[in-house]
Amino acid sequence: MRYRTSQGLLIEAETSFDAIRRLRESSWNEQNLSDREYMEAVADRMFQEGVHVSTVSPDIFIAGLLRAGLLTREPDDAQPNAENPTKQEVDRK
Repeated sequence: MRYRTSQGLLIEAETSFDAIRRLRESSWNEQNLSDREYMEAVADRMFQEGVHVSTVSPDIFIAGLLRAGLLTREPDDAQPNAENPTKQEVDRK
């Protein structure tokens, strides 16, 4: 599975649990939290903004992030489009 955060970070993971771990590891101020603590911290921040994200399970948490627009699902076989090259492709040219 591939997800893109609302900040543009691409996360690749085989399971929702892996996705949460990668999201937590990419968050400089929450790297020392457990995965459960990370989910709860994110859910608390979202709740303060009026968005409910459940922490019942990793799958439900990721589904909540998708519904809230904090993550988008990327096709697993996504190939960069020649009309819209990625930043890395532009840098190589």
